[in-house]
Amino acid sequence: MITNVHINSLKAYHTEHDKLSKRARAIHEFLQLHAGPYTDRQIMGFMGFTEPNAVRPRITEMVKVGLLHEVGDVKCSVTNKTVRLVQAASLPETTKVQMEML
Repeated sequence: MITNVHINSLKAYHTEHDKLSKRARAIHEFLQLHAGPYTDRQIMGFMGFTEPNAVRPRITEMVKVGLLHEVGDVKCSVTNKTVRLVQAASLPETTKVQMEML
């Protein structure tokens, strides 16, 4: 399904993405390339980190600005606690082309 996204929404997305720290940008790019959803701990492991706080605060920041979405929860096999599942906010192909024009 192709949908149109208002140019102001595209600019906002682009602006938020440009504000990302180096680590946040790496996490965001990982999630764009590897369709999720994933837990914070899974992202940590896939990216080679050993400390959850290497990714968790960056993921929370990106959820707050809409670059990532919380899409559910699951019981963590390590901590046995319920944790969030996140994935990159998706943009339709037409939107990706429009963003390149910004």
